[in-house]
Amino acid sequence: MKKISFFLFILSLSSLVIAQPKHDDIINACSACHGLDGNGISEGIPNLWQQPEAYLKAQIEAFRDYTRINPSMDAVSHELPDADILYAAQYYSKQPDSSSRSKEQPQLQWRGDKWPGDMMLGEKIAYTGKISDKIQACVACHGPSGIGVAPFFPRLKGQDKTYLIKQLNAWKTADRPPGVMGVMVSIAVSLTDEEINAVADYFANQGEKK
Repeated sequence: MKKISFFLFILSLSSLVIAQPKHDDIINACSACHGLDGNGISEGIPNLWQQPEAYLKAQIEAFRDYTRINPSMDAVSHELPDADILYAAQYYSKQPDSSSRSKEQPQLQWRGDKWPGDMMLGEKIAYTGKISDKIQACVACHGPSGIGVAPFFPRLKGQDKTYLIKQLNAWKTADRPPGVMGVMVSIAVSLTDEEINAVADYFANQGEKK
């Protein structure tokens, strides 16, 4: 009787193991473009390291549900189960920024380090917004130095410049959902191409790159 009970226990345990989702498969698929450490493998691919978990989860779900469109993401996202989406979001949100391994931690800033009139264009938009169009500073939502504010405001610090430009233009042309509170469309529309390039360049160069 004991042998039968032990056999049934092992059988049930084996079933549980077999039933576990192969989460490594989703990370391997993601890493083809985003790297295992969340650093995009080429220009135009977003860096995912330390993005808020809820933000990443919401974006993958948007690709899966066709509310956000991208040819590369379409190939991998449309059949993803909730468990894999959550696992991928958790995995990349925990990948460290290379600057976190540095002996000297960069000081985060809520304000630019110069008088607004003396700031370069990108820094000025990041920390003062665009007063003429009643556009608030980027860091008001995205945090000091663009570090990101959980749960829904993504990290801009160290993000790929080409990707940032592409997303601002996508909001400008209504090719991407407006985002949290629906503010990104009005912000993007107010920015000239020069301003988009400048603010993207500023945030891309904050902190160390991986």
